[in-house]
Order: sequence, then structure tokens, then C-alpha cells
Amino acid sequence: MKATALFLVTHGSSDRRSWTALQNLVTVARSQSDRYIGGGCLEGQELSLSQQLEQFAIEVNRVGISEIAILPLFLLEGFHVSDDIPEQVAIAQSNLPKMFPELLPNKFVFRTMAHLGTAFQIPNILLQHFEKYTEHSNLEKQGRILMSHGSRRAEANQVVEDLATHSQAIAAYWGVEPKIETQIEHLISQGINKVTVLPYFLSEGGITEAIANKLKAYSDLIQIQQLPVPLLNEQIVDLALKFA
Repeated sequence: MKATALFLVTHGSSDRRSWTALQNLVTVARSQSDRYIGGGCLEGQELSLSQQLEQFAIEVNRVGISEIAILPLFLLEGFHVSDDIPEQVAIAQSNLPKMFPELLPNKFVFRTMAHLGTAFQIPNILLQHFEKYTEHSNLEKQGRILMSHGSRRAEANQVVEDLATHSQAIAAYWGVEPKIETQIEHLISQGINKVTVLPYFLSEGGITEAIANKLKAYSDLIQIQQLPVPLLNEQIVDLALKFA
């Protein structure tokens, strides 16, 4: 077993499917690696992320591991990745020696890695996902939308814009403009008669269901297809293990 444990961090939600999705990822990761692997959520759990990290640290320390690599399973570098997760990691690092004096700071280390969305394979994964569902006749009348949650950080959204360009698509966002309605109406005004929407999320859930409901409003005006999320658990795990 490797000397560094791996801890996967997702956003989390009050929707229990988010916790189940994380546990499924951990199970797949454990089946593909000899590494000690766990996971936690930033939101939606009774314990804070720092407390989840503390518990995992105690668990792995019992088997002689003194370092945890933390991988944020986030596709964009929004405030959760840039601020919230580092803050929670710092709290855990500070609390451990107070709660368990035998775990001295210089003997137990948390190391936060780059978030999953920085994986160099992702642009081609998205393009291939679009292509899988593309009808290659009458391409000029077809449009593509890459749908992301979006961020208040402009640089995070620029990543989505670049990914959309690579996939011959335009970007739309759940939380910021331009939203999906704006982009569909834009494509309709250009004479597009079929739109393929790819939700750029790690798993299906409440937001992907809400996107589907929004698309229904345009079903009489244009042919719209919402694709499944682009990454299967096995692909996420494969990318995650390469990071570590």
C-alpha cells in the first residue's frame, strides 16, 4: 500500500444522490488502486469537510500513513476550489495536533492537488461525447451547447468558453449569464433546427433534471437533445488516480 492516502472531495448536496455518487466513486477507486482511499463533501453533511478530513486522518494514521493527498472533484476553479477547500484543509491541519497530540503537524501532512477539471484529457473527452451523438448530415443546421454551473470568477468561466470552442459549441451557465434560455434563443435566431446540450457536471442530479425541464419549453420550436454527463465513474477514477 502506498504511503500517501487519497481523499476525494465533491461539492455535496442535500440530495442524497450526491453522497451515493461519491461513495460509488470511492468504491471504484479502491478496486483500481492499492492506495488507501476515502471521500468527503464540502456541503450537505452533518460534519464539516475539516471534520471529515480529521476523521480520515485518524483512520489512516492507524495503518501507518502520515500524508493525505486531497483531490477536489470539481470541474471549475470557483470559490469552492480557490477558497473554501483550502480553508477547511487548514482547519483540519491545525486541529489534528490539538485533538491528537501524537499527530504532530510535521509528521502528518495534508496536500491539496489541482482540481479534476485541469486534467488535460477533458477537452477531447467532451468533443468525443458530442461527436458520439452527432448526426453528420446537415451539420450546418445543428448547434451545440456546453452547459456548466458557472462561477462568479470570470477566469473559471473562461475555461468553459475554451472547452466549448474546442467542441464547436457555445457555452451556457446555470448560475450566471449567458443562461441556457439565452443561448437556445440565439441559436434559433440563426436558423438552427437541432440543438445538442451537454451538461458539464460530474453526475446526474437535481440540476441536470432542472436543465431538462427548461429544455421542454422549447420542444415545439426546435429539436433539442440533452446528453448524459460526459464522465463515467471509471473515467473520473482513472483521471483522479493519474493526478495522485
